[in-house]
Amino acid sequence: MAPRDTRCASCGRARTHALLVCTEPCLELRHGPGPPLRLGRHPDWAPRTAAAFAGWNKVSRHHASITVEPDGTAWVEEPEAGSRNGTYLNGARIAAGVRTPVRDGDQLRLGLRVSFAIRLYGPEPGTG
Repeated sequence: MAPRDTRCASCGRARTHALLVCTEPCLELRHGPGPPLRLGRHPDWAPRTAAAFAGWNKVSRHHASITVEPDGTAWVEEPEAGSRNGTYLNGARIAAGVRTPVRDGDQLRLGLRVSFAIRLYGPEPGTG
């Protein structure tokens, strides 16, 4: 099932980028089309989040990943092996190894305490 809302309702531009905002730990991640953004504590597997999650033992070393396609569809996926404390999208646990569609305004939770607000948006002017 493909995610809905891949275009902005007001301007019609494709929402090809994701912004993930977490307040504790304080973390803001921007991600566009390309390789997945990996969320976890392992510095080699998740280099953009490992330092922020270093003291959060409820976040797995290989917890989840976010993928944004060039057409604006976005997905969250937990590795096949799963995570110890689960990954939740809008309060519902996602299945390990299954790409789950993400929409603008969704809430992503890693384990019981680390929550992200997800915003999907178009590229900045002049960046394609």
